Amino acid sequence: MSNAPTPVPALRWGVLGATSYIATHLMPAVAATPGCELTAVASRPGRTERAAAAGEPFGATAHPGYASLLADPAVDAVYVALPNTDHVEWTVRALEAGKHVLVEKPMAMDEKGCARIEAAAEASSRTVMEAFMYRFHPQQARAAELLASGAIGELRVVRASFAFAIESGSGNIRLDPALGGGATWDVGCYAIDVPLYFFAQAPERVSARFSRRPAAEVDTSAVATMDFGRGRSAVVDYSIDYGPRAWYELQGTHGTITVRNAWAMSGEDGVLTVLTADGVREETVPAANHYQLQVAHFAEAVRTGSGVRVPLADSRRTARVGESLVASAAADGAPVSCGDGSPAPQ
Repeated sequence: MSNAPTPVPALRWGVLGATSYIATHLMPAVAATPGCELTAVASRPGRTERAAAAGEPFGATAHPGYASLLADPAVDAVYVALPNTDHVEWTVRALEAGKHVLVEKPMAMDEKGCARIEAAAEASSRTVMEAFMYRFHPQQARAAELLASGAIGELRVVRASFAFAIESGSGNIRLDPALGGGATWDVGCYAIDVPLYFFAQAPERVSARFSRRPAAEVDTSAVATMDFGRGRSAVVDYSIDYGPRAWYELQGTHGTITVRNAWAMSGEDGVLTVLTADGVREETVPAANHYQLQVAHFAEAVRTGSGVRVPLADSRRTARVGESLVASAAADGAPVSCGDGSPAPQ
């Protein structure tokens, strides 16, 4: 009698949205993760050739539309890589079809959307997670470890910046208001998440000022402040007007931790600088494929029923803060409470 363990079936993935970025970063990560297979890809109706081209290197089936992929019994989990305005609808539909879902950030552009997804996940008993891949890079874990060790004392201020330029007239969906474009719901999601991650809570109130380049219909740059109470705050800026910039700093009572390339790509080392009264030292965190680490974590959560590293409570918090920033910018930078979007007490 053989004592060999019973093989665990592979988690079979389908991808909604065959963009070049997803084909370059996410699809190879799925295919390279042990216990995972990329089995299906779908583009919007009329773009099946694009789905076929993206999926061909991985032997994935091309579907003529998103609904077709969700009906495929050979798909266990779905990655939603659609425009921001489609995230809630297709995440809910995927959950209702019995699929586990990893959805591009932002999970939703308001907290109500996250609540819809949460209800669908509970009803279907399926796993869902927002894809904040940067959280899976080891340099973030190292920064958190240094902070927890007391290396810089008590955390008081988080500064974060993320920016890269997108040309006007490029046709980029980030410039299209009908598709949820704008800096806030793209690069802003990452910069906003950094202080929420390290303070492990929502701010009490926020203030933001947005700007638009000439002829733009969406916000293209922003500067915001967040008040976390008890003398703790955050300052973030983000933009699709200028760059590149991908940086954050944790200011403690006794020093700082600076992460130079917070959203490092898979071939780039992470570099952390720790500054205290004792001097300056640098640490190098070896390059890692955080897309693959994210896929592996999600697959393990699906198999074991364990919690995910970006829980729905975090996604609701991020959406609520994003809504509050939008409300503040619309009120010419007036402070806004992060509970219900109402003006904050002065």
